[in-house]
Amino acid sequence: MNKKTLTIILIGLAIADLLGAIDATGVNIALPKITRDLNIPITISQWIPNAYTLVLVSMLIFMGKIGDMIGPKKLYLYGLILFGLASLSLGFINNTYALIVVRAIQGLGTAILYTMPMSIIAHLWKEREKAFAVTATFFSIGMLVGPLIGGILTNFDFGSFHGWHLLFLLNIPFIIFGLIVANKFIPQLPAKGREKLDYLSLLLLFGGLILIVLSLSVISKWYIFVGLVLLLLLYLYEKKASKPLLDFSLFKNRTFTSANLLSFFAMVTIIGMSFVLTFYLQDILKWSSLTAGIAFMPIPIATGIFAVLGGRIKNWKLGAFLTSGLIFLGLFLLSQTNPNISYYKLILPGLILISAGSGILMTVMFAAILGSAPTEKSGSVSGILNTLQQMGSLIGIALVAAMVLRYQLSFYLLLIPAFLGVISAFFVKKRESLQNI
Repeated sequence: MNKKTLTIILIGLAIADLLGAIDATGVNIALPKITRDLNIPITISQWIPNAYTLVLVSMLIFMGKIGDMIGPKKLYLYGLILFGLASLSLGFINNTYALIVVRAIQGLGTAILYTMPMSIIAHLWKEREKAFAVTATFFSIGMLVGPLIGGILTNFDFGSFHGWHLLFLLNIPFIIFGLIVANKFIPQLPAKGREKLDYLSLLLLFGGLILIVLSLSVISKWYIFVGLVLLLLLYLYEKKASKPLLDFSLFKNRTFTSANLLSFFAMVTIIGMSFVLTFYLQDILKWSSLTAGIAFMPIPIATGIFAVLGGRIKNWKLGAFLTSGLIFLGLFLLSQTNPNISYYKLILPGLILISAGSGILMTVMFAAILGSAPTEKSGSVSGILNTLQQMGSLIGIALVAAMVLRYQLSFYLLLIPAFLGVISAFFVKKRESLQNI
C-alpha cells in the first residue's frame, strides 16, 4: 500500500479521536445549558454524560473482541454509522430520557471508534509511533477546540431547537468523511471468523465494570468491591474457557502488562490533576471559568507537539521513562504551588511537563502495547488499553473528589500513582515484537 493511501486512511481514522474529544469536552461545557433548557435537576442531567461513559467503558473490551472476529474494517464502519445516527438523533431530541438513552447508544458507537482505529493501525503500519502521533494530534485539537465550540454553540436558540443540538449535528460531516475514507481506502483485514460468544463471561465483565464505574460516580463506593469480585470470578472462569472473552494470556508478556499499567497510572494522575487544578483556579484563586479555561490551553497544545516528537522515539523503554518521569516531575511542581506563586512560575511549567508525558504516552506506549501482542488480537488489545485508560480517568477523579479543595494534599496523593508509573517503566523492554515490525 502506497504512502499517499496510508496518509488518507490515517486522516480518516484520526477523525474518531477528534470526534471523541470534541464530543466529550463540548457536552460537558453545554451541560448546564441543557439542564436549564430541559428544566431538569442536576441529579437527572448528570446521566447525560454518565450513560455515555458507562456504556463506553463497559463495552470497550467486548467491541475489541468482536472486531477480531468480524474484522476491524467492518466493525469500524458499523461504529461510524451507529455514532452518526445517534448524533443525528441527538440533534433534534428535547426529551430528557430519550436524550439519555441515545447518549448511551452513542457511547456504544464511541467504544467501537476508540478500539478499531488502533486495530487497523496495528495491521497496516510498521512505524506505529508515527501513526499514533497523528491520531494523538487530532485528539489534542479536539480537546483544544471542544470547549470553545461547545461554549459558542450553546448560545444559539431557535425556539425548541437549542444551540447544543448543533454540537451533535456537527459530527455528521466528519462521520460522512470517515465513512467514505474507510469504505474506499481501508482494505479488508484478517478476521478470526465468527465464534460462539460466552455470555456468562460477557455478563461478568459487563456487570463488574458497570458496578465499578457506578461506585466511582453516583452510588455507594462499597459497590466497587462487588464489581471486583465479579471480575475475579471472570478471571477464574476464563482460565478454563476454551475461547475466552478476555485473553489473560496477553498479560504474560512483561512489556504488555507494564506498559498498560503505566498507561493506567498516567491517566489516574493526569485526570485527577486536571480535576484538582480546575477547582484550585476557580475556588481558591477566584478565577473566572473563561480565564481558567485559557489556563488549560497549554495541555492540548503541548500534548500535540510532544506526540509528534514522540513518534520519532523507537525505544519503548526510553518512551516509558520519559512518559512517567515527565508526568511525575510536572505533578511535583504543581504540588509546590500556592496562591502567592504566579501561574507562570509553577503551574504552567508543570502543565507543560505533564502534557509532554501525555503526548509521548499516546505514541510510544500505545505502540509498545500493540507491538508486544499478536496482530490478530489487536482488537482485544486496544479494548484492554482503552478500558484501563477510561477506568484510570474515573479513578483519578474519585481519588481526589472528597478533598479537592485541599489542593496540596490532593496533589501529594496523586504523586503515588505517578510514582507507580515510574516503577512500571522499569519493566518495559527496549523493543520486542511478535510480528516483525
